[in-house]
Amino acid sequence: MQEEVTAKVQLIYSCRADKSRSAQSDMIHEDIVRLLDADSTTVVQLSGLTIQHVQSEAITHENMEPRSETRWQCHQMKELLEQAYPDAESPGDALMFVLCDLRHLADQEDLAFGLWDKSAYRIYVEERADMESRKSKSASDDSETDQGERS
Repeated sequence: MQEEVTAKVQLIYSCRADKSRSAQSDMIHEDIVRLLDADSTTVVQLSGLTIQHVQSEAITHENMEPRSETRWQCHQMKELLEQAYPDAESPGDALMFVLCDLRHLADQEDLAFGLWDKSAYRIYVEERADMESRKSKSASDDSETDQGERS
């Protein structure tokens, strides 16, 4: 008696770097479909697949350069948004417009916006955690200094 078993597998592919993640995902899918040609001599057979995530080597191995303080970048982004969307009634409106336009740009460049957004969110969460850690360390250092001065 056969049963369907779901296996989560990590495959590492060598792909052309000049292709978008979406195009790379399509090429990987085509190659995996080629592998679906069942070999009748085995007792197991791949019956389907789903590509849930495609990620660059730099992100996978965290070979990304750490970003500098975000305060300057935020200031620059706010100025750029004000220039690009002068009719926006609030920073929230400008953010909404730029996100919409970035989705259009991703479509034009054949980029998987959702994948890049997930990667950006991961970096954002790491940066927030790092900022909180530095704030906490700074507060604890200040507390130790205050206690030392009181004694």
